[in-house]
Amino acid sequence: MTIHDNRPHSEQKRDRPSRRTLLAGAGATAVAAVTGVAAASSASADGFHYPKVRPGLVHYDDVLLLKSWLQANKYKPTTGSRFKVAYYDPQTQQLVKHFQARCRLKTDMIVGPKTWCALIARTAGRQKLRRGMSTNDVQLLQLALNARFDSGLKADVKFGAATEREVRRYQRMVGLKVDGVVGTRTWERLADGR
Repeated sequence: MTIHDNRPHSEQKRDRPSRRTLLAGAGATAVAAVTGVAAASSASADGFHYPKVRPGLVHYDDVLLLKSWLQANKYKPTTGSRFKVAYYDPQTQQLVKHFQARCRLKTDMIVGPKTWCALIARTAGRQKLRRGMSTNDVQLLQLALNARFDSGLKADVKFGAATEREVRRYQRMVGLKVDGVVGTRTWERLADGR
């Protein structure tokens, strides 16, 4: 049964949540629960593709997501007015450059898959994970794998068959023993954005 909204289009549009609202709602809970950072993030949305953030970018969702992960890594990005929060400003660029150097990544201030992966994985407690477990570290693992190569994992804290498959894929990609178990070496590689 289809229900039609008979209100004028302008009223329907006003009641529809914006992309920003949807993205912030989808991931803010995940980031706050996992990292203690109560900031908007679209990181947990299924099918989310981490944006490539370049210097000078003004895009509320992408820059806010970046700043929330920087905060989770004990950095203090620019806050204040809405414009300052939405702008990938020189101060935030320097924080990213420092973070990239710490991870031995290319220090180009462009936040791509490797930098996203490292930002996320470095917030984990790094406990040994295997299929059947359900912890916040599993969710961070899923988010890091999604960031590294768009694995499409649902960030649901459950280490199931799909998560194990992507862990094996990652281990193969970085030259580790392929066993589907996330131990010290797998966490180290993820935290370095490899």
